[in-house]
Amino acid sequence: MSEPQSIVWWIKKDFRLGDNPALAYALGMGQPVIPVFIFEPSALKAPETSAFHVAAWLDGLKELRAKLRECGGDLVLLRGEVVEVLKKLHRLVNISELVSHEEIGSDRTYQRDCDVSLWCREQGVTWYEPMQTAVFRRLKDRDRRSQRWREWMDDGPLPVPSEKALGLISVPPKVMKLRDSACRRPSLAAFGFKLTASQQRYRQRVTESHARETMDDFLHARGLAYSGGISSPNTAFDASSRLSVHLAWGTITGREVYAANEKRMAELKSWDHPDAGKWRRSLNAFRSRLHWRDHFIQRLETEPTLEFHPINRAYEKLTFSKEKKRLARWCHGETGFPLVDACIRCAQTTGFLNFRMRCMITSVACHALRLNWQQIMWPMARWWADYEPGIHLAQLQMQAGVVGINSLRTYNPAKQIADHDPRAKFIKRWIPELRGVNPAKIIAHQDDPMKNYHSPVVNWKASTSEMRADYYAIRRDPKTKELAERVLQEHGSRKPPNSRRRKKSSR
Repeated sequence: MSEPQSIVWWIKKDFRLGDNPALAYALGMGQPVIPVFIFEPSALKAPETSAFHVAAWLDGLKELRAKLRECGGDLVLLRGEVVEVLKKLHRLVNISELVSHEEIGSDRTYQRDCDVSLWCREQGVTWYEPMQTAVFRRLKDRDRRSQRWREWMDDGPLPVPSEKALGLISVPPKVMKLRDSACRRPSLAAFGFKLTASQQRYRQRVTESHARETMDDFLHARGLAYSGGISSPNTAFDASSRLSVHLAWGTITGREVYAANEKRMAELKSWDHPDAGKWRRSLNAFRSRLHWRDHFIQRLETEPTLEFHPINRAYEKLTFSKEKKRLARWCHGETGFPLVDACIRCAQTTGFLNFRMRCMITSVACHALRLNWQQIMWPMARWWADYEPGIHLAQLQMQAGVVGINSLRTYNPAKQIADHDPRAKFIKRWIPELRGVNPAKIIAHQDDPMKNYHSPVVNWKASTSEMRADYYAIRRDPKTKELAERVLQEHGSRKPPNSRRRKKSSR
């Protein structure tokens, strides 16, 4: 080829300029860089993909493209399977290297990456995949993960590239000609998706600018209520960080959030204010959850078959209901358990639900309705605007109980109402047909079904007791215990790092 060599920056879940190892590496090579985002038909048709996800891609791309154009660059949007797109690009430009962040995804993305790797080897193209989060490939010693996590975080985020460096980014006109009509004017409709007016109103915008605004608002205002405020669905919308959607789609990184959180905690040490202690408790708890986030994604990296098998294969013996009606009623938020139904309708409309409520709707599905966790795997994935495969699959198995190293948690929906929505404020917001019903009547729905509302699809107590008996019969088996020991060694949680102890020991 007579063409000069170019580097292709394959944009995936990294719609940002700050702390972007893939972009930094590409620019550091000193060659022209062509940024490419690929709308893959297999991704658009995948059972886990929803309009929330495609809308996030479009948000991130729009702002990233505007920022690149301010520096004289651009990015190109193409549609097709990745290898086919790379073949077309390679015929037009001499690709010397392909650069993209290291992705931990579903089996679909894993198989795609295997195909890309093979094509690169055949063409003599170097494919470089830098980490963008503290999840480690080929991690052999789980006991060292916390230390390596801390070291990665303490390295600090990479700066936004200078305008001069970004000057290497350009898209040749002949590459732009590869775009089809959908990619010239990208929209949800162009790719076959639609959001309702309510979904558009409630969903978070997913851009680097929105990520930083959300983080600053949390660290300086909303975060005060984090400790104690994230369990109730009434307060969690404001009390939680709301950064999960940005972390999932790469408009900010965990390392950026960690650095900002540490800076804020340092400021609070000298803050003489009645709320200082509560602030420190909240931000310390938030730091721990940043650690747990990577811990669960690491589980998928280590065990890539999570979507096909339980981590502890002994629980493949569990039997499940074959009644299609149960799955349909759960998916439509019509189980007859008011808090479960309200949570599902909320998730489908907003793309968000707090952690405790996600656990509850999973528990009711798997333990009361006796649905197989694989039956609800992709419907739930579509609901979450912050869908992250590692967290979704690991938490789904954990709440279903098929990891087998934690206590089996069976959430009673009535107790959850009494504890976290005693006035039924959240329930009445999402189930308008219950707005005139006394909260006490709603709490007592399992013993005294309400008129003009669905009766519970099952008797929660009886069905859950039966499921627990079957579960513990498997758990007591010596072979199950042997498998649980392996799971604990390979996937068990370790104590999160403590910054105060770290600073003391470093003196």
